[in-house]
Amino acid sequence: MCKKWLRNSVLMGLGLAIMAPGLSWGYGEASVIQAYVARDATLPLIKPSWGNFILHTDKLNSFYALRGYQAAWVDGNGRPSAMATSLRQILLSVARHGLSPRDYWDVDVENLYKAAQSNQKNWITFEMAATEALIRYADHLSNGRFDPEAVDQDIKFKKRIFKEYQELVNAVNAGASGLSAALDQFAPQHSRYKDLLEVLARLRQLKDQGGWPMIAYPGTPIKMGVTHPAIAQLRTRLKMLGYPVNDNGNQTFDEDFDTGLRLYQEKNGLAVDGVIAGARSEVLRSLNYNVGQRIAQVEATIEKIRWLPKAMEPRHIFVNLATAEFRLFEEGQLAMNFKTIVGQSFRRTPSMKDAITYVDLNPLWTVPTSIALKDKLPMIKANVNYLDAHNMSLFDASTHKEVSPYEVDWKTINSSNFAKYYIRQKAGPDNALGVVKFPLQNPWAIYMHDTNERSLFKENRRHISSGCVRLEQPLELAAHLLRDQPGWSLSEIQAFVPQSRSDKPVEVSKKVSLKKSMPVYFLYLTVEKADNGAIRFVDDVYGQDTRLAKALANKKTHGELF
Repeated sequence: MCKKWLRNSVLMGLGLAIMAPGLSWGYGEASVIQAYVARDATLPLIKPSWGNFILHTDKLNSFYALRGYQAAWVDGNGRPSAMATSLRQILLSVARHGLSPRDYWDVDVENLYKAAQSNQKNWITFEMAATEALIRYADHLSNGRFDPEAVDQDIKFKKRIFKEYQELVNAVNAGASGLSAALDQFAPQHSRYKDLLEVLARLRQLKDQGGWPMIAYPGTPIKMGVTHPAIAQLRTRLKMLGYPVNDNGNQTFDEDFDTGLRLYQEKNGLAVDGVIAGARSEVLRSLNYNVGQRIAQVEATIEKIRWLPKAMEPRHIFVNLATAEFRLFEEGQLAMNFKTIVGQSFRRTPSMKDAITYVDLNPLWTVPTSIALKDKLPMIKANVNYLDAHNMSLFDASTHKEVSPYEVDWKTINSSNFAKYYIRQKAGPDNALGVVKFPLQNPWAIYMHDTNERSLFKENRRHISSGCVRLEQPLELAAHLLRDQPGWSLSEIQAFVPQSRSDKPVEVSKKVSLKKSMPVYFLYLTVEKADNGAIRFVDDVYGQDTRLAKALANKKTHGELF
């Protein structure tokens, strides 16, 4: 904050007197606060050139009006009260939420606090600054620090506007002893957030204890039966991260170590082969990120969690785009969990909220223009039989009538004139959407579906689609969503859809509406707590963590902090 402003805080009082002639100068009086914050102003009350601290009259008035303009942080003598001491302690400990104390109680607010202690005439300056910091903290804790869409175009969440002023007043009314717990209620209340706070606390503890050392790459691969000094170090590291390995100094690659290693590989997006592959080991590359780097990764992930609702619906679908995994919850409990295939790094699946309202059985697939131009057109020009071989038809875009691909002069077709056609794939198991599609409501043609390339679910890296989400157990999901409707059990759905290309669908593009829509969340989280409590990290395939970290480090460039 501006040092000159602090040194001249008495002059601010004079300025207030000019704004409100005849104002009473009693310490902590409501009339003084009301004169400050209830005036009609289109600009912030104070907007210093340094831009790090802004007093917004509208936000301050929203808070104080609900309190009858009573002071929150100073007593009748104009001195910081026990409430101010409690707020100070809270805002200096926000790192436990992955936030930075300097965004709320920095050295300048500390100087205001001390100035009010030494001279009660400074009370109004401190009172306003402390409340501004409180509102900013509650907003950031609940909604994140800036608009998520500012990070990248593949993030479709918008920053919510903070409106919970009554709840904030209630938190202050809880008193000095209850303020911390009351403010914690502004944070997300679901398990994903709480799990990450536990992970963050564990990593900070490890950092305070000196972190962990680099593990040297062995010259040759290490596998079952091999004895090597690195095994003892790996045991220690895996144990630190919560994996079930005996940390007993044993340097032999035995069954106990193999179990823990394979679990680490599985949970962290690595090839599950039970091998430390010498000088090019992906396991060691993953484990040799230092604690500080992992803490930064967790903090970025916590920020993303704030884009979600504070309390998740008891019934919802959650797809982690970073781990390429699907989870469905009923009554807050995990009901389904399986693998997905998501967008490539250059065709990223968006982070967003959506909903399923119906299931499309035996869907047709109209090839999106971008995929038709980038993927299909080169193959057709190389071999016109490509369409027939893949059960596809060509249509005239103006008449929607089928066109024989053998009557088109493909040598003259390019990205400029291909728009007069479109490609549609017939229903069946070799359809790119498989035999079931779960349409969503977004305008970007992103949805979930079955696939005709089921072997790809065996891959540990599954960021290979064109943006939509392919599901490992689509028929089981369809049966679950339609379980309250007769005629759509799993066995009945399996009988309804063709099992081979020679089978004809009972009905093409049969749309069955859900009785109640299913909320769907796509979010890119590179850190999670596994079901056994272990910490799992996956690679930042989309580079989203990197972009978010830069945005957090340079958040002033994205506008005001508030």
